[in-house]
Amino acid sequence: MPPPMVYYEIADDLARRIHGGEFPPDPKGRRRLPSYPALATEYEVSRSTIARAIDKLKGDGYAVGRPGEAVYIADHLPPKKG
Repeated sequence: MPPPMVYYEIADDLARRIHGGEFPPDPKGRRRLPSYPALATEYEVSRSTIARAIDKLKGDGYAVGRPGEAVYIADHLPPKKG
């Protein structure tokens, strides 16, 4: 079994998926990331690891949101890495 991904690897993977258009818009036209529990299950890590990954995405300019609300993909994305 591979070792669990750490938060910065998850953040990089989510950034790649965001650039790839994997997350469709919601009914209001905003693209929303899956919930913390859904991401924790998908990546097989704790919710706190996902929270750190999302914080990194926010800091890198990929996501916006406030505690207790949904996390949305930023309207203007940073350039693609690599």
